[in-house]
Amino acid sequence: MSSQAELIAWGASRLSTLEGDEGGATPVAEARYLLTWALGVDSLLFAPREVPPTNEAAYRAAVTQRALRHPRSHVTGEMYFRGLVLSGGEGVFTVRPETEILVEHVEELASSGAFPDGEWVDLCTGSAAIALALSTETGHQVTAVEIDSDAFAYAERNLARYPKAQIRLVKGDATAPDTIRDLNGKTALVVTNPPYVPAQEAPTQIEAQRDPERALYGGGDDGTEIPRRIIERSRDLLVSGGMLAMEHSPSQAQTLRQIAVMNGFAQVHTRKDLSGVERFLIAWKTQRK
Repeated sequence: MSSQAELIAWGASRLSTLEGDEGGATPVAEARYLLTWALGVDSLLFAPREVPPTNEAAYRAAVTQRALRHPRSHVTGEMYFRGLVLSGGEGVFTVRPETEILVEHVEELASSGAFPDGEWVDLCTGSAAIALALSTETGHQVTAVEIDSDAFAYAERNLARYPKAQIRLVKGDATAPDTIRDLNGKTALVVTNPPYVPAQEAPTQIEAQRDPERALYGGGDDGTEIPRRIIERSRDLLVSGGMLAMEHSPSQAQTLRQIAVMNGFAQVHTRKDLSGVERFLIAWKTQRK
C-alpha cells in the first residue's frame, strides 16, 4: 500500500498541467482534494495514513483524468454550491461561485420584503442548484424549468439528494409562453442563470470549454437573445411588484437594463459580483410602493 504522502507527491507531479490555471487550481491542493474524495472522508486527518488498494486505484484514475483538464465535477461526479453537494458531470453546466452571489442577493431582498408573496421560479435551472439553494435555505417552494434532457436528469438526481426541498421540476422551454402557463401573473420572483455567453467571449479555460454549449451561449451577436426572451417571459409570469434577478455577462449590463425597461420593468439596476464587475440584473415588473 502507498502512503498518503506518497500519493499526494505523485498526484501533484501528474497535476503539474494545472500550474497557472485560470480557475486557481494548484497541483498540491488538487491532489489532496482528490485523495480526500477517493477515501470518502472530509479530511485526510481522519483517513488511514496507508491508503487501501481500492481507494488508491480510484485516486490514481481521478488524477489521470484531472491531469487531462477534465473538470472536477466530471471526475468525481460531484460539485458544490452554497453548502449543497450536487451531482455533476458531462452534460450539465458546472456551477460557479458567481451564481452563489446571485442567490445571496435574492435572499437578502426576500428577507427585506422587496417583492410580494407568490410563487418563486428558477428558469434554465440546469442542475437545479439555484432552486435547491433557495428552497433549502428559505423553506420556500420553487418551480424549476429546464429544457435539456441531460441537464434535467441531473436536476432529478439532485432533487432526490434533498427530498425535503420543495421543488416542482418542469421539463420545457423556459422562454415559451406555454411553459408553466399556470404561473402567469402569480409569480413573485423569477431567478435565472440562463445561457448568455457571447460568441466572442467563449471561455478560454479548458475545463469551462467542456460545459455544454447549449448551457453557455446566449445567441445573437452579443449573447442576449435568450436573456431577452427570458425577460419577456418573466414579464408575463410576474405579479405586479414581482422581481426578476438574472445573471449575465458584464458586457451585457447596459443592454439588458434597456431591454428590461422596454418590457415594462422599473427600478432596473445591476449588481456586482465579488470581482466588482456588473453581473446581475435586478428589476421589478412595476414600480414598488
